[in-house]
Amino acid sequence: MTLSYEVLVPAYQAEDSIAAAVASALAQEPAPLRVLVHSDGSTDATVERARAAGAEVVDAAENRGVGAARQALLERARAPWVLVLDSDDRLLPGAAGLFAGAVAAQPDAWVLGFGEVPDTSAAPDAPRLDPARPVDLRGLWQRNPFVSSSTLVRREPAVRVGGFPAVRRLVDYAFWLVLAGEPEAGGRLWNRTVPVTARAVHGGTITGNVVAAVQAERDLLVAHADAALAGLPGPVRTAATRVRLAVLWWRGLSRHRDYGRPSSSYLPAGDVVPGVVLPGLLGLLALPSVQRTVRAAARGARGALHRAAAAGRPPVARPAVAASEG
Repeated sequence: MTLSYEVLVPAYQAEDSIAAAVASALAQEPAPLRVLVHSDGSTDATVERARAAGAEVVDAAENRGVGAARQALLERARAPWVLVLDSDDRLLPGAAGLFAGAVAAQPDAWVLGFGEVPDTSAAPDAPRLDPARPVDLRGLWQRNPFVSSSTLVRREPAVRVGGFPAVRRLVDYAFWLVLAGEPEAGGRLWNRTVPVTARAVHGGTITGNVVAAVQAERDLLVAHADAALAGLPGPVRTAATRVRLAVLWWRGLSRHRDYGRPSSSYLPAGDVVPGVVLPGLLGLLALPSVQRTVRAAARGARGALHRAAAAGRPPVARPAVAASEG
């Protein structure tokens, strides 16, 4: 049976990238029934360029945020499956063939996730489906494996749970947590690593505002902690939540630095992780002097390992060099 799907593209001020996003979707085989673009109050040429590329466009006068834009698109969709593609991302050649294969392998799925490559990287020439891994609520709460532009979603259960929340950050993660928390969700969420999307990630994207993203994820994790950790004793739930928030804070700090921003402009650990001891330890580990010491110790350990390994090998014979005549 031929895969029936639509590609939904929320867009704001995306005149430089929207045509490529739309074209990458329409070039797929099988092609989507429609590419729907929601211009979320754009004042540039987003609407005109999306239409010229072949998309059906909703031109909203007011900017209401990515959550509202995704929900408006979901309400207009008609196909059994939808894929939400960010306006600065592109579907890779052969992506729809992978979608079709995944649906055939997991016909009862609600969410089918795939991987991505950065927009500057080469995609595999002949991508093949890798083994799918099931995702449950607890695993999703511990780590979100889904890439927003690389995830196929069944429309019916998405609509039934209320669709996308009207928030501006972590819309997809919040949506997937709700889906995974449904009583019938067991065995319905799957993820693969084969890339289907060339994804733009840089400091100018919404992903680049690390502080706001970490704050939003902190609130989301706290809100879903009881459901995700149901069945565990109270003290274990508390400890697991603090550890999860500590990991969130630390990874956020790394991303913040990767975008070239100083640690001083990042969140204090106590703003993310409850308590005193763990935030204090995280703050200590994040100090530049401590980081330098840790890196130096790591380099020293690697050097010692290399020397020890070399000492255990037989010496390498070197050719004799004749002394030069004076």
